[in-house]
Amino acid sequence: QGEGDLGDRIARAFADNFRRGATRVLVIGSDCPRLSAPMLREAFARVAASDVVLGPAVDGGYYLIGIRREVAKRAVPDLFANVAWGGPDVLAQTLERAERAGLTYALLGALPDVDRPEDMPDAEDALSRSIVSPGAAVSVVIPALDDEGVVAQAVASARMAGAAEVLVVDGGSGDTTREVAVAAGAKVLSAERGRATQMNAGAAAAASDVLLFLHADTTLPANACELAVDALSARGVVAGGFSFSVPATTRHARLISAVGRTRGRLGGAPWGDQAIFMSRDTFAEIGGFPELPTMEDFELARRLRRFGSVVTVPQRVTTSARAWGEHGLVKATLTNLAVIVGYQLGIDPGRLALWRRRIAR
Repeated sequence: QGEGDLGDRIARAFADNFRRGATRVLVIGSDCPRLSAPMLREAFARVAASDVVLGPAVDGGYYLIGIRREVAKRAVPDLFANVAWGGPDVLAQTLERAERAGLTYALLGALPDVDRPEDMPDAEDALSRSIVSPGAAVSVVIPALDDEGVVAQAVASARMAGAAEVLVVDGGSGDTTREVAVAAGAKVLSAERGRATQMNAGAAAAASDVLLFLHADTTLPANACELAVDALSARGVVAGGFSFSVPATTRHARLISAVGRTRGRLGGAPWGDQAIFMSRDTFAEIGGFPELPTMEDFELARRLRRFGSVVTVPQRVTTSARAWGEHGLVKATLTNLAVIVGYQLGIDPGRLALWRRRIAR
């Protein structure tokens, strides 16, 4: 952080990041465990409309301050020089200085931070609280597109697995997918075509505290919802999925299943065809599925790992082997591998999706 008092270091943080081209910068304390990603998004939105945004700490200081680039030259010197840091009136001093400098400001909700031993119980409670409570309800979201031959099995498996509701989000099917899903007991929604877009629409309409995303050609184990809630109740776990398998009658079934499970282990998190689950709050904190034409599940898992542990429970989902049946074991596997490598090398997901459709339509 460099030399000087806290004000010097905060001022330096703003200057360094504005110099790198940032248009809005937030500086936050590291001792406020109740600060969440939605609050950070709110802070960025508020500082776009005000010169300064502040998150008041209950002890009279602040846990967050944000400034937009246009007022940085005026705001930074005025707000951070010669402040009596650590006192009960740091926030009041800062607001007074902002008003004298003609800066508009917005305030977030007050939060406790950790300065003294008596602050620890609340911090420990915030850090140890599980993501969901035992017995939480689960909504199963199924994106579908021309899946009339498989969607009924997916819906039935979700109902058997204990789902409080099953939402099939149709992306404009030209067959009877919608009618089949309704007959199987699902609520059917419509969304623009695109698996990520459809899953985000389903999550927005879901009523439960836990969200489980199931592909239309995949079926869940019988107690999947209970397993998901149990996994999320463990300390530090933010999301999970199930082990991967294909129907036993599939040619090379054991090899394909082993490859799928190895893929998940190497990637450090389950993929979309492993029925990813998480709490509604976690889904909101990461901003939902990134709306990419491919690799949306890989990118989602990468974001989730920044928040905590992403686990794979040993019970298996069963995914249709139609891709391997249509294109063969080697071609299907190598195509998937090439897309993964291409994405990690920075190739545009749109180009990768077009290439995959040409190779394995």
